[in-house]
Amino acid sequence: MKSPFTGGETTLLSEKKEFEFKREKFLITHFYFQCIDTKEEFTTEELDQLNTNQLYNQYREKYSIPFPDEIKSIRNQYDISASKMSEILGLGTNSYRQYEDSEMPSVSNGRLILAAKDPLEFRNFVKASEPVLSPKDFERIWSKVNETIKSFDRNPWEQMLNEKIFSYSKPSEFTGYRSPSLERIENTIAYFASRVDYLWKTKLNKLLFYTDFLNYKRTGYSINGIAYRAIQLGPVPSEYDKLYLKLLDDNKFEVEYISFKENGYVGEALKNKINFNKELFSEAELGVLDEVTSKLADKNSTEIVEISHQEKGWIENETRHDIISYQKYAFDLSAI
Repeated sequence: MKSPFTGGETTLLSEKKEFEFKREKFLITHFYFQCIDTKEEFTTEELDQLNTNQLYNQYREKYSIPFPDEIKSIRNQYDISASKMSEILGLGTNSYRQYEDSEMPSVSNGRLILAAKDPLEFRNFVKASEPVLSPKDFERIWSKVNETIKSFDRNPWEQMLNEKIFSYSKPSEFTGYRSPSLERIENTIAYFASRVDYLWKTKLNKLLFYTDFLNYKRTGYSINGIAYRAIQLGPVPSEYDKLYLKLLDDNKFEVEYISFKENGYVGEALKNKINFNKELFSEAELGVLDEVTSKLADKNSTEIVEISHQEKGWIENETRHDIISYQKYAFDLSAI
């Protein structure tokens, strides 16, 4: 980054700093550039967004206001447009779309949207909106909501398993302020599996960690919403055994067993059974996947474990096998 004042060199700096939002103060890691020649400070659009995201994330978590990806997933659950969601919930015409695009809802509107996640509750909203919906729209939405309710009733064990896999299921500093997404996780793994000869589980755990923490370092959000625990072999998804079992049971991947004659060890490598869907990721997220691959994919399991042992997030949490906070440690990421 060149200085807008002199065209010369700059330094990227950060400091813990309090900012006020809606009459409350929140502590964030504030990033800015400093011109080496004049010592003047400035930011870019990207840094402004990162600083703002940190502020908004803490406010949303404190007041249980849903995050943008949650807001979008609730609408997708019923397969209806953002304008129809606004109409059914009694919001402004473009409000729901704006909330999906990161505009902050009021506390009351945020809780209204969260209530709509429950299909039984949302059915009440749809029924109350029948007079303002066309007969065709009402019938289609009513049918989809009832189908969603039946799906929930049919798959209670599936829901319980997901809760076991994602012990941290709500957006927080431990998930990178995103809801866990199996679809994004399986596609992230598919991306690595298509670029690595043998995707050992130990290595995969670290590739996932660096992917999520690097994206948070740059945007204030993880990619997959995974909570990571510090164990002896480095950071790992908190319930990684259950996660991989689920993906195998769903026929998304298969295990290839590789024998090492020199020591009799049999390794387990994941192989793809799905095609990577790039449409699930933004251009910036695809860039993170590519960067993690280019810098770490050629490392063997031992090397990547040793690299992860240099991370402050692992060092300060390994003794008690604690969950690693994105908010506290992502900006100290050293390998990338």
